[in-house]
Amino acid sequence: MAANTDKSMFFKVDWLAFTIPNEKDKNHENDDGLSFKFLDLIGYNFDDFEDIPGRYFYNSGLSLGGYVNIYYNDFSKKLMKNTNPTRNYVFTGQGCTDLAQKIDSDWNWLFNQILELGGKITRIDLAIDDFEGVLDFDLMESHLKAGHYRSSKKSYNVVKQADVNGNIKGYTIYIGTLSKSSKGCYYVLFYDKLAQYVSKNQLPPPEAIANDRWQRYEISFTKTKAMKIVDLMISDGQTIGSIYHEAMRDIVEFLEFDEKQKNKSRWKVCDWWSDFLGDCEKIQLGEPERDADLGRMLEWVRVAVLPAIHTLDEILSNYDFDIYDLMKRGFDGEFSKKQKRLINNSRHLSNEEIARNVEAFMEGGF
Repeated sequence: MAANTDKSMFFKVDWLAFTIPNEKDKNHENDDGLSFKFLDLIGYNFDDFEDIPGRYFYNSGLSLGGYVNIYYNDFSKKLMKNTNPTRNYVFTGQGCTDLAQKIDSDWNWLFNQILELGGKITRIDLAIDDFEGVLDFDLMESHLKAGHYRSSKKSYNVVKQADVNGNIKGYTIYIGTLSKSSKGCYYVLFYDKLAQYVSKNQLPPPEAIANDRWQRYEISFTKTKAMKIVDLMISDGQTIGSIYHEAMRDIVEFLEFDEKQKNKSRWKVCDWWSDFLGDCEKIQLGEPERDADLGRMLEWVRVAVLPAIHTLDEILSNYDFDIYDLMKRGFDGEFSKKQKRLINNSRHLSNEEIARNVEAFMEGGF
Protein backbone atom coordinates (compact mmCIF):
# COMPACT_ATOMS: atom_id res chain seq x y z
CA MET A 1 0.00 0.00 0.00
CA ALA A 2 1.52 3.31 -1.08
CA ALA A 3 1.87 6.15 1.39
CA ASN A 4 -0.68 8.95 1.36
CA THR A 5 -3.00 6.95 -0.83
CA ASP A 6 -5.83 9.35 -0.15
CA LYS A 7 -3.77 11.96 -2.04
CA SER A 8 -3.28 9.73 -5.10
CA MET A 9 -6.91 8.65 -5.43
CA PHE A 10 -10.06 10.59 -6.25
CA PHE A 11 -13.76 9.81 -6.31
CA LYS A 12 -15.98 10.53 -9.27
CA VAL A 13 -19.58 9.86 -10.23
CA ASP A 14 -19.04 7.90 -13.45
CA TRP A 15 -22.61 7.20 -14.59
CA LEU A 16 -25.96 8.65 -13.69
CA ALA A 17 -29.40 7.71 -15.01
CA PHE A 18 -32.79 8.82 -13.73
CA THR A 19 -36.37 9.35 -14.82
CA ILE A 20 -38.58 12.41 -14.35
CA PRO A 21 -42.37 12.43 -14.91
CA ASN A 22 -43.40 14.15 -18.14
CA GLU A 23 -45.57 16.75 -16.44
CA LYS A 24 -42.86 17.68 -13.92
CA ASP A 25 -40.24 18.18 -16.65
CA LYS A 26 -42.24 20.72 -18.61
CA ASN A 27 -41.60 24.42 -18.21
CA HIS A 28 -45.29 25.34 -18.53
CA GLU A 29 -48.61 23.55 -18.13
CA ASN A 30 -49.52 24.15 -21.78
CA ASP A 31 -46.10 22.98 -22.95
CA ASP A 32 -46.17 21.04 -26.22
CA GLY A 33 -43.68 18.56 -24.76
CA LEU A 34 -40.56 19.93 -26.44
CA SER A 35 -39.10 21.75 -23.45
CA PHE A 36 -37.04 20.11 -20.72
CA LYS A 37 -37.11 21.80 -17.35
CA PHE A 38 -34.17 19.82 -16.02
CA LEU A 39 -31.91 20.92 -18.88
CA ASP A 40 -32.78 24.57 -18.20
CA LEU A 41 -32.21 24.07 -14.48
CA ILE A 42 -28.67 22.75 -15.00
CA GLY A 43 -27.81 25.23 -17.74
CA TYR A 44 -27.79 23.11 -20.87
CA ASN A 45 -28.69 24.67 -24.20
CA PHE A 46 -31.46 22.70 -25.90
CA ASP A 47 -30.16 23.76 -29.32
CA ASP A 48 -26.89 21.89 -28.69
CA PHE A 49 -28.75 18.56 -28.70
CA GLU A 50 -29.49 16.48 -31.79
CA ASP A 51 -32.25 13.98 -32.45
CA ILE A 52 -31.50 10.30 -31.96
CA PRO A 53 -33.73 7.18 -32.07
CA GLY A 54 -35.72 6.33 -28.97
CA ARG A 55 -34.78 3.52 -26.57
CA TYR A 56 -36.14 1.81 -23.46
CA PHE A 57 -39.73 1.93 -24.81
CA TYR A 58 -39.53 5.68 -25.56
CA ASN A 59 -40.20 6.68 -29.18
CA SER A 60 -37.78 9.64 -29.34
CA GLY A 61 -34.40 10.76 -28.10
CA LEU A 62 -31.97 13.68 -27.84
CA SER A 63 -28.20 13.56 -27.46
CA LEU A 64 -25.36 15.91 -26.69
CA GLY A 65 -22.30 14.28 -28.22
CA GLY A 66 -23.39 10.82 -27.06
CA TYR A 67 -22.45 11.65 -23.46
CA VAL A 68 -25.77 13.23 -22.37
CA ASN A 69 -28.81 11.36 -23.67
CA ILE A 70 -32.53 11.88 -23.09
CA TYR A 71 -35.21 9.41 -24.08
CA TYR A 72 -38.80 10.64 -24.14
CA ASN A 73 -42.15 10.22 -25.84
CA ASP A 74 -43.16 12.49 -28.69
CA PHE A 75 -46.96 12.29 -28.50
CA SER A 76 -47.30 13.15 -32.18
CA LYS A 77 -45.82 9.70 -32.88
CA LYS A 78 -47.14 6.25 -32.11
CA LEU A 79 -46.31 5.25 -28.54
CA MET A 80 -44.53 2.00 -27.83
CA LYS A 81 -46.19 -0.70 -25.80
CA ASN A 82 -45.20 -0.70 -22.10
CA THR A 83 -43.86 2.86 -22.30
CA ASN A 84 -43.78 5.08 -19.21
CA PRO A 85 -45.10 8.65 -18.71
CA THR A 86 -41.56 9.79 -17.91
CA ARG A 87 -38.36 11.02 -19.48
CA ASN A 88 -35.16 9.06 -19.08
CA TYR A 89 -31.92 11.03 -18.60
CA VAL A 90 -28.61 9.18 -19.06
CA PHE A 91 -25.22 10.76 -18.30
CA THR A 92 -22.28 8.57 -19.33
CA GLY A 93 -18.81 8.92 -17.78
CA GLN A 94 -18.03 11.98 -19.89
CA GLY A 95 -21.55 13.24 -19.28
CA CYS A 96 -21.01 13.05 -15.52
CA THR A 97 -17.74 14.99 -15.87
CA ASP A 98 -19.60 17.64 -17.85
CA LEU A 99 -22.42 17.65 -15.29
CA ALA A 100 -19.96 17.98 -12.39
CA GLN A 101 -18.53 21.11 -13.99
CA LYS A 102 -21.99 22.64 -14.32
CA ILE A 103 -23.02 21.93 -10.72
CA ASP A 104 -19.58 22.58 -9.21
CA SER A 105 -19.55 18.95 -8.00
CA ASP A 106 -22.46 19.62 -5.63
CA TRP A 107 -24.14 16.24 -6.10
CA ASN A 108 -26.38 16.63 -3.07
CA TRP A 109 -27.87 19.75 -4.63
CA LEU A 110 -28.39 17.91 -7.91
CA PHE A 111 -30.07 14.91 -6.28
CA ASN A 112 -32.38 17.23 -4.38
CA GLN A 113 -33.38 18.92 -7.64
CA ILE A 114 -34.12 15.57 -9.27
CA LEU A 115 -36.22 14.43 -6.32
CA GLU A 116 -38.12 17.72 -6.21
CA LEU A 117 -39.11 17.06 -9.83
CA GLY A 118 -40.47 13.67 -8.78
CA GLY A 119 -37.47 11.88 -10.26
CA LYS A 120 -36.14 8.41 -9.53
CA ILE A 121 -32.48 7.43 -9.78
CA THR A 122 -32.19 4.24 -11.83
CA ARG A 123 -28.41 3.88 -11.91
CA ILE A 124 -25.40 5.52 -10.32
CA ASP A 125 -21.75 4.44 -10.59
CA LEU A 126 -19.27 5.56 -7.94
CA ALA A 127 -15.63 5.18 -8.94
CA ILE A 128 -12.17 5.73 -7.50
CA ASP A 129 -9.44 6.88 -9.85
CA ASP A 130 -6.08 5.61 -8.62
CA PHE A 131 -2.95 7.09 -10.21
CA GLU A 132 -0.37 5.14 -8.19
CA GLY A 133 -1.55 1.54 -8.51
CA VAL A 134 -2.56 1.18 -4.87
CA LEU A 135 -4.22 -2.18 -5.60
CA ASP A 136 -2.27 -5.06 -7.18
CA PHE A 137 -4.57 -6.80 -9.66
CA ASP A 138 -2.36 -9.92 -9.85
CA LEU A 139 -2.53 -10.28 -6.07
CA MET A 140 -6.30 -9.81 -6.08
CA GLU A 141 -6.71 -12.39 -8.83
CA SER A 142 -4.58 -14.94 -6.96
CA HIS A 143 -6.75 -14.55 -3.84
CA LEU A 144 -9.93 -14.99 -5.87
CA LYS A 145 -8.65 -18.10 -7.63
CA ALA A 146 -7.52 -19.63 -4.33
CA GLY A 147 -10.83 -18.79 -2.66
CA HIS A 148 -9.14 -16.59 -0.09
CA TYR A 149 -11.93 -14.03 0.14
CA ARG A 150 -15.42 -13.40 1.50
CA SER A 151 -18.19 -11.97 -0.66
CA SER A 152 -21.93 -11.43 -0.75
CA LYS A 153 -21.69 -12.11 -4.50
CA LYS A 154 -21.86 -15.53 -6.09
CA SER A 155 -19.40 -15.01 -8.91
CA TYR A 156 -16.33 -13.18 -10.15
CA ASN A 157 -14.71 -12.89 -13.56
CA VAL A 158 -11.26 -11.83 -14.73
CA VAL A 159 -10.77 -10.54 -18.28
CA LYS A 160 -7.35 -9.84 -19.79
CA GLN A 161 -6.42 -8.55 -23.23
CA ALA A 162 -2.90 -9.09 -24.55
CA ASP A 163 -0.94 -8.45 -27.76
CA VAL A 164 0.78 -11.14 -29.82
CA ASN A 165 3.86 -10.87 -27.60
CA GLY A 166 1.87 -11.56 -24.45
CA ASN A 167 1.99 -7.99 -23.14
CA ILE A 168 -1.15 -7.21 -21.13
CA LYS A 169 -3.17 -4.44 -22.81
CA GLY A 170 -6.27 -4.65 -20.64
CA TYR A 171 -7.08 -6.05 -17.22
CA THR A 172 -10.53 -6.13 -15.59
CA ILE A 173 -11.78 -7.92 -12.47
CA TYR A 174 -15.54 -8.20 -11.97
CA ILE A 175 -17.10 -9.24 -8.65
CA GLY A 176 -20.84 -9.71 -8.91
CA THR A 177 -22.93 -9.28 -12.03
CA LEU A 178 -25.68 -7.08 -13.41
CA SER A 179 -29.04 -8.45 -12.27
CA LYS A 180 -32.44 -7.96 -13.86
CA SER A 181 -34.14 -8.08 -10.47
CA SER A 182 -36.78 -5.41 -9.92
CA LYS A 183 -34.96 -4.53 -6.70
CA GLY A 184 -31.77 -3.75 -8.57
CA CYS A 185 -28.24 -4.78 -7.70
CA TYR A 186 -24.71 -3.56 -7.10
CA TYR A 187 -21.41 -4.99 -8.27
CA VAL A 188 -17.80 -3.85 -8.68
CA LEU A 189 -15.22 -3.84 -11.42
CA PHE A 190 -11.52 -3.03 -11.08
CA TYR A 191 -9.84 -2.17 -14.37
CA ASP A 192 -6.83 -0.60 -16.06
CA LYS A 193 -8.23 2.75 -17.19
CA LEU A 194 -4.94 3.90 -18.73
CA ALA A 195 -4.84 0.85 -21.01
CA GLN A 196 -8.40 1.64 -22.09
CA TYR A 197 -7.43 5.21 -23.01
CA VAL A 198 -4.28 4.17 -24.84
CA SER A 199 -6.21 1.59 -26.88
CA LYS A 200 -8.60 4.37 -27.99
CA ASN A 201 -5.78 6.86 -28.66
CA GLN A 202 -7.25 9.28 -26.10
CA LEU A 203 -5.43 11.88 -24.00
CA PRO A 204 -5.27 10.73 -20.34
CA PRO A 205 -5.33 13.12 -17.35
CA PRO A 206 -1.96 14.65 -16.39
CA GLU A 207 -1.70 12.44 -13.28
CA ALA A 208 -1.92 9.32 -15.44
CA ILE A 209 0.72 10.62 -17.84
CA ALA A 210 3.08 11.61 -15.01
CA ASN A 211 2.79 8.26 -13.19
CA ASP A 212 2.13 6.03 -16.21
CA ARG A 213 -0.61 4.49 -14.10
CA TRP A 214 -4.38 4.85 -13.92
CA GLN A 215 -6.61 2.24 -12.35
CA ARG A 216 -10.33 2.59 -11.68
CA TYR A 217 -12.40 0.83 -9.01
CA GLU A 218 -16.06 1.25 -9.85
CA ILE A 219 -19.22 0.17 -8.03
CA SER A 220 -22.45 0.26 -10.04
CA PHE A 221 -25.81 0.56 -8.24
CA THR A 222 -29.13 0.10 -10.04
CA LYS A 223 -32.84 0.66 -9.36
CA THR A 224 -33.74 0.59 -5.63
CA LYS A 225 -30.08 0.18 -4.71
CA ALA A 226 -29.32 3.43 -6.59
CA MET A 227 -32.16 5.25 -4.84
CA LYS A 228 -30.80 4.00 -1.51
CA ILE A 229 -27.43 5.61 -2.26
CA VAL A 230 -29.06 8.98 -2.88
CA ASP A 231 -31.18 8.63 0.26
CA LEU A 232 -28.09 7.88 2.36
CA MET A 233 -26.41 11.03 1.05
CA ILE A 234 -29.37 13.38 1.36
CA SER A 235 -31.31 12.08 4.37
CA ASP A 236 -28.56 10.43 6.43
CA GLY A 237 -25.75 12.83 5.50
CA GLN A 238 -23.34 10.07 4.55
CA THR A 239 -20.37 10.90 2.35
CA ILE A 240 -19.57 9.16 -0.91
CA GLY A 241 -16.51 7.74 0.83
CA SER A 242 -18.46 6.09 3.66
CA ILE A 243 -21.08 4.69 1.25
CA TYR A 244 -18.39 3.31 -1.03
CA HIS A 245 -16.54 1.77 1.95
CA GLU A 246 -19.65 -0.04 3.21
CA ALA A 247 -20.64 -1.32 -0.23
CA MET A 248 -17.13 -2.49 -1.12
CA ARG A 249 -16.71 -4.27 2.20
CA ASP A 250 -19.95 -6.14 1.58
CA ILE A 251 -18.98 -7.05 -1.98
CA VAL A 252 -15.56 -8.48 -1.12
CA GLU A 253 -12.97 -8.87 1.61
CA PHE A 254 -9.61 -10.42 0.75
CA LEU A 255 -8.33 -12.80 3.44
CA GLU A 256 -5.02 -14.14 4.73
CA PHE A 257 -4.93 -17.93 4.41
CA ASP A 258 -4.73 -19.64 7.80
CA GLU A 259 -3.95 -23.34 7.52
CA LYS A 260 -4.69 -23.81 11.23
CA GLN A 261 -8.21 -22.41 10.92
CA LYS A 262 -10.71 -24.28 8.72
CA ASN A 263 -13.47 -21.74 9.39
CA LYS A 264 -12.87 -19.02 6.78
CA SER A 265 -15.02 -16.55 8.75
CA ARG A 266 -12.19 -16.41 11.29
CA TRP A 267 -9.47 -15.63 8.78
CA LYS A 268 -7.84 -12.22 9.06
CA VAL A 269 -8.60 -9.57 6.43
CA CYS A 270 -5.46 -8.73 4.43
CA ASP A 271 -3.72 -5.62 5.70
CA TRP A 272 -3.47 -4.14 2.20
CA TRP A 273 -7.24 -4.48 1.76
CA SER A 274 -8.02 -3.03 5.19
CA ASP A 275 -5.72 -0.09 4.39
CA PHE A 276 -7.49 0.49 1.10
CA LEU A 277 -10.96 0.40 2.68
CA GLY A 278 -9.78 2.77 5.41
CA ASP A 279 -8.45 5.19 2.82
CA CYS A 280 -11.78 5.14 0.96
CA GLU A 281 -13.40 7.20 3.69
CA LYS A 282 -10.72 9.91 3.38
CA ILE A 283 -10.77 10.25 -0.42
CA GLN A 284 -12.30 13.42 -1.84
CA LEU A 285 -14.23 14.06 -5.02
CA GLY A 286 -11.84 14.88 -7.83
CA GLU A 287 -12.05 18.16 -9.70
CA PRO A 288 -13.78 17.68 -13.07
CA GLU A 289 -11.35 20.23 -14.52
CA ARG A 290 -8.66 17.52 -14.34
CA ASP A 291 -10.24 16.15 -17.49
CA ALA A 292 -9.28 17.33 -20.97
CA ASP A 293 -9.75 20.99 -21.90
CA LEU A 294 -8.66 23.08 -24.87
CA GLY A 295 -5.46 24.29 -23.23
CA ARG A 296 -4.33 20.80 -22.25
CA MET A 297 -5.07 19.42 -25.69
CA LEU A 298 -3.09 22.20 -27.36
CA GLU A 299 -0.23 21.57 -24.93
CA TRP A 300 -0.31 17.86 -25.73
CA VAL A 301 -0.28 18.60 -29.48
CA ARG A 302 2.70 20.93 -29.08
CA VAL A 303 4.74 18.54 -26.92
CA ALA A 304 3.76 15.09 -28.20
CA VAL A 305 2.35 15.54 -31.70
CA LEU A 306 4.15 18.41 -33.45
CA PRO A 307 7.61 16.80 -33.29
CA ALA A 308 6.26 13.63 -34.95
CA ILE A 309 4.41 15.62 -37.61
CA HIS A 310 7.48 17.71 -38.48
CA THR A 311 9.57 14.53 -38.66
CA LEU A 312 7.09 12.95 -41.06
CA ASP A 313 6.93 16.15 -43.10
CA GLU A 314 10.72 16.15 -43.39
CA ILE A 315 10.70 12.55 -44.65
CA LEU A 316 7.62 12.52 -46.89
CA SER A 317 8.23 15.87 -48.56
CA ASN A 318 11.25 14.28 -50.23
CA TYR A 319 8.82 11.96 -51.99
CA ASP A 320 6.25 14.60 -52.93
CA PHE A 321 3.78 13.67 -50.19
CA ASP A 322 2.06 16.36 -48.12
CA ILE A 323 1.68 15.11 -44.54
CA TYR A 324 -1.00 17.71 -43.76
CA ASP A 325 -3.10 16.63 -46.73
CA LEU A 326 -2.62 12.99 -45.74
CA MET A 327 -3.84 13.70 -42.22
CA LYS A 328 -7.00 15.39 -43.47
CA ARG A 329 -7.77 12.56 -45.85
CA GLY A 330 -6.90 9.87 -43.31
CA PHE A 331 -9.28 11.11 -40.60
CA ASP A 332 -12.49 9.08 -40.51
CA GLY A 333 -14.52 11.88 -38.90
CA GLU A 334 -15.29 9.93 -35.71
CA PHE A 335 -14.76 11.74 -32.42
CA SER A 336 -14.71 10.19 -28.96
CA LYS A 337 -17.23 11.34 -26.36
CA LYS A 338 -14.50 13.32 -24.63
CA GLN A 339 -13.59 15.06 -27.90
CA LYS A 340 -17.25 15.80 -28.61
CA ARG A 341 -17.59 17.31 -25.14
CA LEU A 342 -14.55 19.50 -25.75
CA ILE A 343 -16.00 20.66 -29.08
CA ASN A 344 -19.38 21.47 -27.51
CA ASN A 345 -17.84 23.30 -24.56
CA SER A 346 -15.54 25.33 -26.80
CA ARG A 347 -18.58 26.84 -28.52
CA HIS A 348 -19.28 28.74 -25.32
CA LEU A 349 -15.75 30.14 -24.93
CA SER A 350 -15.22 33.82 -25.59
CA ASN A 351 -12.93 35.07 -28.36
CA GLU A 352 -10.54 36.25 -25.64
CA GLU A 353 -10.34 32.77 -24.09
CA ILE A 354 -9.66 31.16 -27.45
CA ALA A 355 -7.01 33.79 -28.23
CA ARG A 356 -5.26 33.19 -24.88
CA ASN A 357 -5.06 29.46 -25.54
CA VAL A 358 -3.74 29.96 -29.05
CA GLU A 359 -1.17 32.48 -27.84
CA ALA A 360 -0.01 30.06 -25.11
CA PHE A 361 0.27 27.33 -27.74
CA MET A 362 2.44 29.52 -29.99
CA GLU A 363 4.67 30.59 -27.11
CA GLY A 364 4.79 27.23 -25.32
CA GLY A 365 3.51 28.91 -22.18
CA PHE A 366 0.97 26.39 -20.85
